[in-house]
Amino acid sequence: MLTATALILSAAALTNGLPNTVPLQLHKGFWQGDFAVGSQTFSLTVDTGSFAILIKEGLYKPSATSQPTNISEFIQFNGASQDGIAPASETIFFVRDDVEFGGVTVHDFLAGNITVGDDLPGDGVAGFSPPASFNEDFSSGQGLMETVCAEGQLSPCEFGIVLKKDGTGSVTFGSLDQSMIKGNITVLPAMASDSWQILNSTEADSPILVVDGKPFTHIVPTFDSGGPNVIGPLSQVRDLLTFVGYNITEQTNDHVTVALGTYDCAREPARVGFIFPPSNEVHYIDLEANVLNRTADGRVCTANILGTSTVDAPFWAIGQTWFQGRYVQHDLDNNTLSFADLA
Repeated sequence: MLTATALILSAAALTNGLPNTVPLQLHKGFWQGDFAVGSQTFSLTVDTGSFAILIKEGLYKPSATSQPTNISEFIQFNGASQDGIAPASETIFFVRDDVEFGGVTVHDFLAGNITVGDDLPGDGVAGFSPPASFNEDFSSGQGLMETVCAEGQLSPCEFGIVLKKDGTGSVTFGSLDQSMIKGNITVLPAMASDSWQILNSTEADSPILVVDGKPFTHIVPTFDSGGPNVIGPLSQVRDLLTFVGYNITEQTNDHVTVALGTYDCAREPARVGFIFPPSNEVHYIDLEANVLNRTADGRVCTANILGTSTVDAPFWAIGQTWFQGRYVQHDLDNNTLSFADLA
């Protein structure tokens, strides 16, 4: 699943009153923004790893604008807690209601009212991925940003997630603002539906996970701002943690096994990053962001890399720790994801 500053907006975006940026707040490892659903306002995690608006169990109250539907869904998330360990399973019944974000409102939008489920950060999740393809109820016009664009409220149909290293972040609307970045812009082909997963024609041109300057394995990554850390297959993460000399901590709950790595905070932490061919440049996670937490005495650190039995190789999720210090642009018109370092 389970960030962005001033953009030069297109004329269409300006005409329809979209703001340059919408601020996000970092809360316990999740970047959250204010969304109005019906007559209520919720603090929802901005999640490029999912597509739906989901309100945590017990919070949503029907209003004059809400309409019930017969649409239901069962959804599972990885990394639903600050430490990234907890998965979440949610039973959802959808309603049609008004949804507002950044001063822009879409009407009769499918919003998920969780009726039975595990705890989620904040008040729920606001999905910013492309729309889902597996269900005809969601296959067209039910991604929030896609709907905003389809209604003519944003053109070009692009948004940015900008996360600074100081704990401030935002969502931006419109074309990438090159005055905010430095260095090269990396442009990657992405899926048109379901997630911001990177597409590659062969394994040889697929992204590479790099550890301390050494290529570790080819991966198929999904960019997931709603995840608190980088998540990979259990066996590969075990191998990575062993390779860098970390202690491995594992736990199993409800048939799901997760693994984290701990190490002495006095040692130099391992550097984890990614290569996106044909470039050979390594884009590392910021070292401070790569530390999930420290013990109260400051002696034991936990690496922000999680292995889980719910993910199979070669799939990985690149979470918000990697986003920090970067401007990540999402283009729904051309199905591309671009990124660059913040100036």
